[in-house]
Amino acid sequence: MPYFHTFANVSIPILLACCLGYLYQKYKAPDSRLLADLSLFVLSPCLIVSALAGSDLNTGTLGTVAIYTLLQTALCWAASAAAGRLLRMNEPSRRALELTTIFSNSNNYGLPLLLLAFGTQGFAIGVTNVVTHVILVNTLGFYLAARASFKPKQAFRQIAKTPLVYAAAVGIALFLFKVRLPESLSSGLELVGGAYPAVVLLLLGMQLRKTDWRRSLRREIWISLGMRIVVVPLLSYAAIAMLGLHGLTAAVLFVQSSMPAAINSLVLMERYGGDKELVAMNVAFSTAASFLYLPLLVHLAASL
Repeated sequence: MPYFHTFANVSIPILLACCLGYLYQKYKAPDSRLLADLSLFVLSPCLIVSALAGSDLNTGTLGTVAIYTLLQTALCWAASAAAGRLLRMNEPSRRALELTTIFSNSNNYGLPLLLLAFGTQGFAIGVTNVVTHVILVNTLGFYLAARASFKPKQAFRQIAKTPLVYAAAVGIALFLFKVRLPESLSSGLELVGGAYPAVVLLLLGMQLRKTDWRRSLRREIWISLGMRIVVVPLLSYAAIAMLGLHGLTAAVLFVQSSMPAAINSLVLMERYGGDKELVAMNVAFSTAASFLYLPLLVHLAASL
């Protein structure tokens, strides 16, 4: 895979959106919570329903990838929770560590890279992973983020108030029963949901503008970064080996799970509180580091 081709077609658009968000925060100082609410309660539900309802995924492939995603998520959650406790991190930082370890940028960054590295077949497998990933982000992710500020029962009440969970349920039902939405409704959902990646990337740039870069030497930041770019690929490989996956499916899942930290984690921290600085720095540093380590992982994935 040509290194500079990947950088030009995947990395530069991401960097451009982040820079625009950075400048927007610098000169206008908007309320970033409004954008977080917009992305979580309007844009993301539309994206979920349109993606699931219009999917041509094979049910068997969906099941296999879903099982892998659940197993890999469980391994990452256990590892990050153990690391947070052993290293005596405070509660908001532990939840931030869990979010950035569990959830990768498998959609906005992962899918374009998979298309370049593995072609249309790899892209199709990646979409299957994203479907499961999106559901987990909007259920488990909500719970972990809300627990930074609320007790468990209160966190579940916060989850029940969001339309994301119901959007996922509707989307899954439409997919399983092969119900096609009217063209006008489908186009409308795609139009609104298509704005989601741009808004969350702008939000990342805005948060980076508010971040105190002088505090990047915090040990929590380097712990979370090590978990994301070293431990997560190892756990992803372990999950693939445990399920006996091989070939293109194994390669795609390994690379996609090893993407930088998910921008969604920043949205959740912005909305519910917690260590936003830790998440923003992890997303920024892991995205920058990915320009170097992802080509290596793509090469290693070919032997799976």
